Amino acid sequence: MFGKKRKVKKFRNYRKRKLKKGAVSGFQRKSNRPKKTSPFIKKIKKIFYLFLFSGLTIILIYLIFFSTYFKVTDINVSQDNLENQNLASEITKTVSSALGRNLVFIDTENLKIKVIDDFPELETVIIEKNYPHTLEINFLEYPLVANVINESPNIKKNYIINSIGYAIKEDLENPNLPYIKIKSDEPINPENSIIEANKLKYILDAIAYFEEKFGMRIIEVEYKKIAREIHLFTERNFYIWLDIQQSAEDQLKKLKKALVKLDIYNENLQYIDLRIAGNNGDKIIYKRK
Repeated sequence: MFGKKRKVKKFRNYRKRKLKKGAVSGFQRKSNRPKKTSPFIKKIKKIFYLFLFSGLTIILIYLIFFSTYFKVTDINVSQDNLENQNLASEITKTVSSALGRNLVFIDTENLKIKVIDDFPELETVIIEKNYPHTLEINFLEYPLVANVINESPNIKKNYIINSIGYAIKEDLENPNLPYIKIKSDEPINPENSIIEANKLKYILDAIAYFEEKFGMRIIEVEYKKIAREIHLFTERNFYIWLDIQQSAEDQLKKLKKALVKLDIYNENLQYIDLRIAGNNGDKIIYKRK
């Protein structure tokens, strides 16, 4: 009987210790849980963020639509050298309508089109917004590629043209560039393209190919627009006639093959006509002086 009482007491003591241990561990688990934010504080935070967002939106709307913060006050046009200072000034005048306008709403693509229309000599135009109030304009001109001598009954004019055939400089010449002579009944209008870009490329390519393959310099080219042909005047003082509607390379290859019979380096020639195609495509006509 006494043994049973001791067992019961021992069991009770063990249970108490177990309960105490469980209580401690339960307390520890409870302490590791994050405290819940009260609904009142959550509501206050929502109201704060709502007011903050609304305030920033109002400020942004004011800056964009009502203030002068984004008003265009400066137009910066790049200029690489002294020669294009005048061009840069003219471009600035062309886009001066942007001054005083809101930079955010300016359509730079329309401004770019306007500049290109007014200045066809420009190959590339880039217009960018530099916030808060500046327009940045960068441009690149087409390269100068040839001198043009226009001879008409009453006047003779010199021009330097770019790679798309527009006159960039008047009454000037660059001895490092090829010379192209154009005879016309009326003086050329320098406001328009003097030589079409594809025709100009044909002429320049023909010069380069001949000088490379034959080792002979071309002094001048006569461009006959109506006849659709060019006459290359060589340093040996004879002309080579080419049909501009046919490949210049193919026509000059005929001359290359004919060198075994026609010594262009020593013959006293007046011209060589490569325009006529024979049955085998190698026919050439030439005239001695």
